[in-house]
Amino acid sequence: MKTNKDSLKSAMDRRLSFLDDVPSCRAAVQCRIAQEEEPVMKKKVSVGFVFAMVLVLLSAAALATTLLLSPRASASRIADQALEKEFGITAELQSFFHRAEEELAGGAVKVTYTGNAEMEYVLGTYTAVVKNGKAEIGWSRAGEDTSGGYDADAWGLDQLKQMKADSLDEQAKAAYLAKAYAIAVKNGAVKDDSPSEPIENWAEIIEARKTAAMNARKVPEEEMIKTGREFIISTYGLNEEQVSRMELYTNFDLNDPDMKDEVNENGWYDMINGKPCFKVEYLLGQPEVPETEGVVATPLPRGEKDGFYVVYVNVETGEIENYEYNSGLSGIG
Repeated sequence: MKTNKDSLKSAMDRRLSFLDDVPSCRAAVQCRIAQEEEPVMKKKVSVGFVFAMVLVLLSAAALATTLLLSPRASASRIADQALEKEFGITAELQSFFHRAEEELAGGAVKVTYTGNAEMEYVLGTYTAVVKNGKAEIGWSRAGEDTSGGYDADAWGLDQLKQMKADSLDEQAKAAYLAKAYAIAVKNGAVKDDSPSEPIENWAEIIEARKTAAMNARKVPEEEMIKTGREFIISTYGLNEEQVSRMELYTNFDLNDPDMKDEVNENGWYDMINGKPCFKVEYLLGQPEVPETEGVVATPLPRGEKDGFYVVYVNVETGEIENYEYNSGLSGIG
């Protein structure tokens, strides 16, 4: 049966819609298809073969993205996977923690996940030591009794799942935060919250740091944005529908001439782990619901993996230095 070239091209366009920013992959697929359509040994290309090739190239694109990671970011990615595999804590549930990285001797990296604010005591700290592509991970509250819901002194996966559900209701969220704080007070774990002395000229220090990062730029912003976008898609396994809703986040409308004077050129630059970086931030949310006369618009319910995705790209090397995902469930961020 003769292949319908136009139909095949349309199918490929739909299938490759979220790889528009990776022209090399797209061109490679189309070139291979063109070659397979030639009468070589009477073999004919099938749609199944084409889709198989797409999956192979998608895997190659993901691998290429991995190769752009700095040691810290690579260790964080491995630790994230270990955290989900060993304790069931998904990317969304990680929003209840603060992640930090520390490079150790011998090429190892220690990655820690500490509960946010009031939840620091009850959630404890998960620690992963990553070396040679493998992670050894443990929990500071391991072995403690986590039964009893929010009444337990140690909160594990069951409480995190309940927190995820309760976070959609402000009263329920306030209730479990108050409970976590009360447990911390009972166990004498509340830290001194008295304000520290303000750092003199803090605003000038931040401005100088951001400007220094911008002036060190060697990689075009467009390329760093593509790197960040590809990393988000491959790392969090976003599907085509979710990719279609991704929006590059800015605090201003770049096309609005009235905002031209308010654009801060170094606004998306900063020093991360001592490296000059460009911040790529994407919002994955639900489409706006238009209001109609006499009817108040009701926001669409939150979708899976909605939230803010941030990738810090080294402006000199193009490597990913760090990344964050904030689902918004914890109310932090």
